[in-house]
Amino acid sequence: MVRTPGGEEKRIIPLRNYIFDILEKKRSMTLSELLRGLEKDVGKVSLSEVEKELMTMEIRGIIRVFASGKKDQRLEFIGFKA
Repeated sequence: MVRTPGGEEKRIIPLRNYIFDILEKKRSMTLSELLRGLEKDVGKVSLSEVEKELMTMEIRGIIRVFASGKKDQRLEFIGFKA
């Protein structure tokens, strides 16, 4: 994180890299587990921001997302397709 002149914090490393690293290590987890892991590494992140990155990763074939329970989702790391 870097402080800008306005006092706001700005990430140097994109959020998708943090998500990728966490999922690569765990291989499979729920969305709520991912959010807790991101809060430890990055700080407060919005759910919509995380969901946007997850959708992009799912479209690119890096992860799979499954419904798990009423509110949670199961995330599964696939990796890059050759």
